Amino acid sequence: MKYLSYILIITVLLFSACSEETFEELNTDPTQLSDVEMRLILPEILTQAAYNKGATPGRMAGIVMQQFEGFDAQQVAYTSYVIGSDAFNNYWNTGMYAGLLRSCQVLNDKAAEEGSTFYSGVAKTIMASEYGLLTSFFGNIPFSEALKGTENLKPSYDTQESVYNGVLAMLDQAISDLGSGTGYAGGDLIFDGDAAKWIATARALKARYQMHLQKRNGSAASDALSSISGAFTSLADQPTFNFGSAQIDNWSLGKFGLERPNTLVIANTFAERMDGDPRQGKYMVTDGTTWFYWENGNAELVWSVNNAAIPLISYVEVKFLEAEALARTGSDPSAALAEAITASMQQVGLAEADYADYVAANSDVSGLGMEEQVQKIIEEAYKGYYGYNFSESWSNFRRTGYPALTPDPNGSNGFNPSGGIPKRFPYVVGEAQTNADNLEAARAAQGGALLDVPVWAFE
Repeated sequence: MKYLSYILIITVLLFSACSEETFEELNTDPTQLSDVEMRLILPEILTQAAYNKGATPGRMAGIVMQQFEGFDAQQVAYTSYVIGSDAFNNYWNTGMYAGLLRSCQVLNDKAAEEGSTFYSGVAKTIMASEYGLLTSFFGNIPFSEALKGTENLKPSYDTQESVYNGVLAMLDQAISDLGSGTGYAGGDLIFDGDAAKWIATARALKARYQMHLQKRNGSAASDALSSISGAFTSLADQPTFNFGSAQIDNWSLGKFGLERPNTLVIANTFAERMDGDPRQGKYMVTDGTTWFYWENGNAELVWSVNNAAIPLISYVEVKFLEAEALARTGSDPSAALAEAITASMQQVGLAEADYADYVAANSDVSGLGMEEQVQKIIEEAYKGYYGYNFSESWSNFRRTGYPALTPDPNGSNGFNPSGGIPKRFPYVVGEAQTNADNLEAARAAQGGALLDVPVWAFE
């Protein structure tokens, strides 16, 4: 019996000695990655950034800007500005803070540890762009205290002014990092590691967000022109993400059309605006009564096909930004406007013979006053941004008032008391549940932050 007791004791001691160094391994799930290479993080970031452009915020901006209208389901309520705090919960959480932005932060941190300025530069470029969109949608947002995980689960909201300043500073940091552009090892689905093209993208994004501040910064137009001088100069060089044909990797507007066919259609006023425009057949199709943005199997509808090619920021936008900035600084914007319209026509696959007359008739604004020039530029941008850049049409409208739109006659409700065209998106219900004190402080600082209260940049 004593012998057996010794054997048992020795066995336990041997097991303890042998397992001491492998205990953590025994408690590690081999199916879960403990670390992910940067080349595997970047594709998720680029995919989500492109996908977001046609997801809820893009579609909603399209509804607000009267390019879309609801035909069925909740899209009908959205058309009359019944847009509640549940509308953007998924976008705010998984689409942004716990998703795309968090991944950008992880990539940036890993890049700093490993000395890869290419990945940190791209991470900062995308992060800055998405924060710029978020603040344009919601106004004050978590920024300086965001993405800190368990260190701060209840981040305060930064003012929109400070967020825009942070976005522009982050783009400058991205440009600096990409100046050396070291350490690329794969995963760049857009430029395959070409740091110079990412620098040009960051400069284009700077111009966008500088022009967002046109009502607040007297030098915004000249600042934007300076940024544009280093941006890309053709459709071929814009940052385009190519989606796949299958439902597991398709473009968000195509996915929405497949999964919820005809709950969202083209607004009649937009269809009328596009009469005689060479792009109409690339944007919409009609059954004689209703205009549809999506039709199963119709490859001519370039912005609703599964495998759409979606620019994170387009050459079309760069040229419209340039045209407006030239007009605001006293120079003739006609040539830049012609290039913007031409690029829009080419982007949807039209031949020169199809659009030459339209460009000639709509690009010469040399004889107009500055405000009339800006109006014409923004109205043309409204057409040129359809399908992939709804957010910037809405930003343009909120800061310029163009194009002239008539609010929905049923648009007055508890979310939008004045009944006017919405000037912001509502904060999300998830923040009310998990970060209520900071959310209420943000609302109080912005006059209640209902849909009809403008964000600071566009007041």
